[in-house]
Amino acid sequence: MDVDRDTYKTITLIDAIWFEKDSNKITCAFEVEKSTSIYSGILRLIDLYYSFPDNSPSLYLVIPDKREKEVILQLQRPSIKNSDIEIHYILFSDLRNDCDAICKFGEDKDILKKIAN
Repeated sequence: MDVDRDTYKTITLIDAIWFEKDSNKITCAFEVEKSTSIYSGILRLIDLYYSFPDNSPSLYLVIPDKREKEVILQLQRPSIKNSDIEIHYILFSDLRNDCDAICKFGEDKDILKKIAN
């Protein structure tokens, strides 16, 4: 990755990064926030987004159902809501319910739009 050292350290803390097949282009990034700070996960995703402005990866938080209200509140913060960045979230229950179908029928990142909020 062609970014400064501090940004690189932050980005390497992201839980999962999905690359376009046969390339180094980042297509999606996922922060799984089971018990850690949702806001810090959001900031890591934002750092990734701004580190690759020509790339514009899809950004996702993957969260337990019980944290949905907390995520919605964080995503409504003016610094996030008024930016050009879209961060979606996927509930654990939705991922669990649809995992087999995603693996069977999903060929690209667009399959995630069907379960993301």
